[in-house]
Amino acid sequence: MSPFHPRNAAAAVLCFAVTTAVAAPDSGDRYRVTTRMEMAGMSMPGKPVEVCTARANPVSEQAVPKDKDCEVQNFRIEGSKASYHVVCKGKNAMTGDGEMETLPDGYRGSMKAQVEGQQITMSYEGKRIGSCDYASESPEAMGKAMTAQACEAQLGSIPSYSMYVGPKAACPTYKDKFCANVNRTMGQAADPARFAEADRSFGGIAWQAVEACGSGSRATILAQACARAEGADNLDFVGDFCPGLAPKHCADADPNRHGRFLAQHCAERARSIAAQQCEGRGYTAMQSSPYRTFCGNYATERLRARGEARGASGS
Repeated sequence: MSPFHPRNAAAAVLCFAVTTAVAAPDSGDRYRVTTRMEMAGMSMPGKPVEVCTARANPVSEQAVPKDKDCEVQNFRIEGSKASYHVVCKGKNAMTGDGEMETLPDGYRGSMKAQVEGQQITMSYEGKRIGSCDYASESPEAMGKAMTAQACEAQLGSIPSYSMYVGPKAACPTYKDKFCANVNRTMGQAADPARFAEADRSFGGIAWQAVEACGSGSRATILAQACARAEGADNLDFVGDFCPGLAPKHCADADPNRHGRFLAQHCAERARSIAAQQCEGRGYTAMQSSPYRTFCGNYATERLRARGEARGASGS
């Protein structure tokens, strides 16, 4: 199974938030519908949207929010409430259990869905605000408008790349706009500082977006960033992101400027320098020593290594 991404799940249930209407060619009622989704520890409230529905009981099997690849099962009505099970196949595969209720001035409902092994809870409420011409204000048009709104809203979000690129993309027509934003954001990623920021902020998702948009790969961009880091004497970046290049810089690394690099990646030379410049020195002497930064980094690295050793031994 592919890794779960919250935005994949959002796309899978997007249709449920935009099609709460009865399909009948008749004049209808206008509702202001508010939706909310909760998934993966996040709550995603939606903006209220006006929807024109056919004039009929909002609590009916035809009113279950679904798309063409979904089947409603076990639909039951008890008074003003209804419950159901829904199974969707294909691109937006999912299963869910929902309920809906007629209110004096509208309706409300909720559904718990399983998408890619994760639970998503969606709730919605529609309040009647007037009449409308159902024949000219179709739910399909409103659904497309809401989809467009959602697609526009996430164009600048790199973690949302699966909404725009790939076989399950909910917004494929926005791919060019999204990729233009990715290229603007990541276009300077070969700069070591920007590469580190992107890698730590977004992790693999950033590079998946870059590759999906045809802007290169993490390996290619990292090679460029490593070359720049070497040229700029940025050995901390080399040690953190280019481990294969680190050994060749151990001999000429300056303890006063590359203390962390030496302590973390050049154990033999770091021990030699520490024995000469750090060990046995008092606080006052250490404060006036040009090696104080190196000695601090060396001490920190030794404490970290001891902690890992104790954790590995279980003591």
